[in-house]
Amino acid sequence: MLSSSKDQEITSLPKSGSSAVDTQTTGAAAPDTRVFHTLDALRGIAAIGVVVFHMSAAFLPIATPGGYLAVDLFFMMSGVVLSHAYETRFRAGMGTLAFMRARLIRLYPLYLLGTLVGIAVTLASLRGHNIQAWDSSSLFQAVLLALFFLPTFSSRPVDQMFPLNIPCWSLFLEILVNLLFVMFWKVLTSARLIVLSLLTGSAVAFAIVQGGSIDQGSTASTFDVGLARTLFGFFVGVLIARHFPRSHRRESNVGVVAIVAVVAIAIGGWPAGELRAIWDAVCVLAVFPAVVYCGTLIDPGPRLRSIATFLGLTSYAVYVLHSPLSSILNSAIRHFTGRPVGAWSPYLGIAAVAILLIGCWLVDRIIDAPMRRKLNRVVPSMQASRVQS
Repeated sequence: MLSSSKDQEITSLPKSGSSAVDTQTTGAAAPDTRVFHTLDALRGIAAIGVVVFHMSAAFLPIATPGGYLAVDLFFMMSGVVLSHAYETRFRAGMGTLAFMRARLIRLYPLYLLGTLVGIAVTLASLRGHNIQAWDSSSLFQAVLLALFFLPTFSSRPVDQMFPLNIPCWSLFLEILVNLLFVMFWKVLTSARLIVLSLLTGSAVAFAIVQGGSIDQGSTASTFDVGLARTLFGFFVGVLIARHFPRSHRRESNVGVVAIVAVVAIAIGGWPAGELRAIWDAVCVLAVFPAVVYCGTLIDPGPRLRSIATFLGLTSYAVYVLHSPLSSILNSAIRHFTGRPVGAWSPYLGIAAVAILLIGCWLVDRIIDAPMRRKLNRVVPSMQASRVQS
């Protein structure tokens, strides 16, 4: 999505000192309020890796050729967090509609913001070079579907399911798998999850062999691969959530740095050809499950915890906003300097990430968090009014 995974994973508005990763607002108190600070850090680092991957010209010689692997990591972390946060609530009676309401309140506001920026970028391109050959009919169709969080399966003018904001394909697939999760969680025993993970993992391995990498899923023709990636990652995460030790986690800055370094190496690896396929398969099928499991066992110390929380808090906004914003940056640099963004690398890219992180932190505080609070108030009152009528 680079989906994701994530994102931010749940609908809560974190209280002071809490993480964005595993607090939620669903009406019932969670039995375990622990915070996955290490997963916060991993989400933030992975989101930055996606930015570097998509804006590669602005960062050279810094590169993350495996940045697309971050999406698989997002799916796994989402499975951990949602299983940990909601399975007890499901057992207590939380239904499908309540869970999907919570997920949509968490994801839709920033998704909508990213889509609106993407619409603005596309409208501007219609008045400019329009290198993607948009027309009013195709734009209207893409906008209508996007506003309802639905993909387009047309390959024209852009062969992407979410042409106005391409990374949103992973968010759609995660929402779809979230729906399957809440509908069938009663029959998803650990044994069946293992079987499902083996089957979807085999599908992911086959797709890697066929395509040469796992950088697939954003187009209509690779929808099945994207779904397999989402199912595998999410349900491996659910398995991890069900079986990691519930004892007090050990604090280790060195351990957290080592885990983050493994992820950085995974998305920054340079292999090509057959080695690229092997690299992707090893990362997705073996390294990432191990990394996420270790991330549930180790916490950063106080000095790193605030950084981890910041990275987790901004990760979803970074992921969902960076693509249309990068288009604006590319056009602005060309317009005002007459030179491509690569002429200013890597300094432009580093500055862009710093501004993006600060901007996304402000977006969370000023736009996203207040909007989610309002939706959490308005949606139940709307439901109540329907019942009374």
